[in-house]
Amino acid sequence: MAAAPSLSQLEKNLAQERKNAAERRQSLQRLSEQERRLNTDLAAAEKRILELEKGIATQQDKLRELGDEDNKARIEYEALLAEQAKTEEAQTQALQLLWELTGRRIAVGRRETVDWTAADREYSWSRELYASLEQYRKKLDQQERKLAQLLGRRDTISRSVQAGMASVNEEKRTLLKVRVDYDKKLAELRRRRGSEEAELKNILKLVESLNLAIAERSRGNIDTMKGKLPWPVSGKLRVRYAPQQVPASRGLGFAVAEGAEIRAVAGGTVVHNDVLRGFGTVLILQHGEDYYSLYAFLGSSPLRVGQDVAGRQSIGTAGYYPAIKGPGLYFELRFKQKAINPEHWLAS
Repeated sequence: MAAAPSLSQLEKNLAQERKNAAERRQSLQRLSEQERRLNTDLAAAEKRILELEKGIATQQDKLRELGDEDNKARIEYEALLAEQAKTEEAQTQALQLLWELTGRRIAVGRRETVDWTAADREYSWSRELYASLEQYRKKLDQQERKLAQLLGRRDTISRSVQAGMASVNEEKRTLLKVRVDYDKKLAELRRRRGSEEAELKNILKLVESLNLAIAERSRGNIDTMKGKLPWPVSGKLRVRYAPQQVPASRGLGFAVAEGAEIRAVAGGTVVHNDVLRGFGTVLILQHGEDYYSLYAFLGSSPLRVGQDVAGRQSIGTAGYYPAIKGPGLYFELRFKQKAINPEHWLAS
């Protein structure tokens, strides 16, 4: 069975774990700075994302307009094709009539008999047919030009649509990349920060257990615990040790949360637990022969005189502290009944 570590070894371990905790805090501070920078980058990225989304919306509106324009051009093109088909049909009918008249002339010429009235009428018809054919030819030429223009217009629209789609898709890819890159960075930062926070939490638990072990090992003798005693409460230091000022302050005053738990700074024996004038409910612990710790303005304390307590053991709850006008604790540390500066004895 391994021997229990010595007090010096415990103190050495405590110093190392405090160093580890400080390193973890520095690492967390660096991660916080990185997070702030990342948030700055994120703000810029979000602005860029918003711009891209607006650009995509604009492109999509343009694409819809081009689609509507192309649809109109298609309808116009189809109508023009139908009109062209009618023109070609009329032209064909006119040619058929012209061919029939030509055939009659040939037949009359073979008979060498001329009906001048009919010939004149056929001549007039021929002129009208030739004029119609010329009009049909011009109309068809015009329609062909229109069709060519429409085809060119639709080709231009098609190229614009394709270019617009390519631009939209490229912006979407850029948008996705911005978001994916940020998500990756944020996930990695959170993973590292979570790991550091978990490690710091474990280290602080170890520091607390080492403090407790040292306090237990040093029970009744806190000479060796200067600068290592745990703080009696978690709160804000509002009153400092100042015996020379008026009025004098021979201890420390803390502002704490309502009902905050008060703990013994070291193992000892309860020698007083009652009301003292000007200090409310006061509990005093004796540590060995010469050292005492005093906890004033307690809200409650279940301990009885003569009871032994361990270091960091709960000894009561905070009550109303007049000096800070709220819940708090007044704490003193004494050597042979003389007040000494607690800040020199409490752990940093």
